[in-house]
Amino acid sequence: MVYSPPMGLFHQELLALDIPVILPLPRDMPPSSYFDNWGATTTHHLFVKFTGGTSAETEYSFLESFAIPVKLYDTLPLYRQYNEPVEEVQISSDNQLILQVHLPVSSLGPRDPFTVDVQVKANTLHNKRKKNLLVKQITLQMREVLECYDGGLAPRKENKFISTSVEFDHHLTSEGMKHRFSFEFPHANDALIFFKKFSQRNLSPKVVNSATAQFNRNKNFPKLADGIPLTHVQGFTTIGKLFSLRYEITVKVKINHGKDIDLTIPITVSPYDRDSSQYLLLWIRNECMLARDRFGKQTVHEISHFHSHEDMQRLLNHYCGAPELYYYQKDDWESLGYDPRAFGKQDPGRPLATYID
Repeated sequence: MVYSPPMGLFHQELLALDIPVILPLPRDMPPSSYFDNWGATTTHHLFVKFTGGTSAETEYSFLESFAIPVKLYDTLPLYRQYNEPVEEVQISSDNQLILQVHLPVSSLGPRDPFTVDVQVKANTLHNKRKKNLLVKQITLQMREVLECYDGGLAPRKENKFISTSVEFDHHLTSEGMKHRFSFEFPHANDALIFFKKFSQRNLSPKVVNSATAQFNRNKNFPKLADGIPLTHVQGFTTIGKLFSLRYEITVKVKINHGKDIDLTIPITVSPYDRDSSQYLLLWIRNECMLARDRFGKQTVHEISHFHSHEDMQRLLNHYCGAPELYYYQKDDWESLGYDPRAFGKQDPGRPLATYID
């Protein structure tokens, strides 16, 4: 409860009521999102219940909900932990060859270019190394893994949305062979293109000779629920209480006269690309400075180390202002923006409806 009439009063006649509330979000709250591949939607709503009436017999109440878009910025590709290279090494089951995969970064967003360096070589430390090993094919796959924690859902599902293969007929030696895969991460819309610099946009007029858009008449695209940002309508790494969405890169090598080998590396997919992350980092730093100026450095430090949502709420309640009451008087009527000539008049044909904003 955020407000009630003074002690001893059952009701209080008011024109309006402004209640400042600070609501810290729980650390384990997933972002608002819609995943078309899985038909999964996560939305958040703020519910406000109002109770009025002059007595217990005339008491009434109604509930109003507001869609609240929740965004997380913990997987931006520009963060230091995601800008360090990742390198994994795998030895085949017969100890004949070594597979080495190198990633320049471990996080990427829509339209971000990405490269994967693959090196395959014979295992020189193996005493009985075969001389006739041939690399026939190298395949790169990127998979989307859905893990569900609810009893009525499948525990694990996979969606392979990138798969490319290169054919070889290369005799494998101790020096090995190298190959680089380069691709652009898929994107669902152009919402992030506004963050690109003007010089990077191609605005020159072009003549359309053939239609490039393809429409699937057998698929109905549902309307997005309220509170889902346009940047969160395609898959990205998220961890929630009902389900989690993860991404991984798998490199498979097909060998003649030897055992095939594969290597899987988890990666982080962000809803924001590198260009938009530069603007978001500036905004995040500015918001941190504003929070420090408003609440104080010590309070911000304590909140960042709290693990209990109740403790955060209890501390922030001290910074909430007092409710602002608007009584049935002309000054308060005008301060709400109403016409002063209409004060005190009642139109039985057009009743005043109570609402929450």
